[in-house]
Amino acid sequence: MAIPERKQREKIQRRESMIDAAEILFFKKGYDNVTMKDIADEVELNRATIYLYFENKEALCFAVILKGMRILNGMIKKNVKRTTARRMINAVGSTYYMFFQMYPQYFKVYNYFQSGRFEVEDLLSSTNGQHKSSVWDLKEILKLQREIFNILLEIITNLDKKTISVDMDPKLLTIIILSTLDGMISPSPVMKMEFKELNLNEYQNFNIIFLNFVNKLLSLD
Repeated sequence: MAIPERKQREKIQRRESMIDAAEILFFKKGYDNVTMKDIADEVELNRATIYLYFENKEALCFAVILKGMRILNGMIKKNVKRTTARRMINAVGSTYYMFFQMYPQYFKVYNYFQSGRFEVEDLLSSTNGQHKSSVWDLKEILKLQREIFNILLEIITNLDKKTISVDMDPKLLTIIILSTLDGMISPSPVMKMEFKELNLNEYQNFNIIFLNFVNKLLSLD
């Protein structure tokens, strides 16, 4: 292997090791309780080296979230292909639930991202940051989220119009279904209290509740 190729491979491996170290610490201690020094110590490098790859802790968090999003997208695409057209919406919902049950730590950092903590629009609009690691990873996260949206939108658009019980734009239906899905998987404090009043935890009978909602909405069997 030529020297430039080896150096490039080593650079990629070093970057991945930093992401792995950040992931371990974010999962163990929580994002707010981790410093760049902690990550440098975990990966056994100095902070100056970390900053050559990631401009701040936020950039490393995006890299960790991106890892989770790639797993989720892969699972959704695989499970949608395995089922019939009328069951595809249920497959998307079930896969969301399955992913966050299998990877609860990714669920936590994903919720952090969804909470609005990070100034996503400012990062994307900043002309100074277009070549930064955080912006590239952020764009990839949004691209994967868009792919999930488009998968569900295509499923709904291709359904026989006679099977849909509501006269609504497919895009709006997609928004409602994904919003319902997110709300059930990651309920607000008020919704958690409502779950408690119904003697349910956030995940109890998820498939039954969510899938029944979708089936009634779209008149699916």
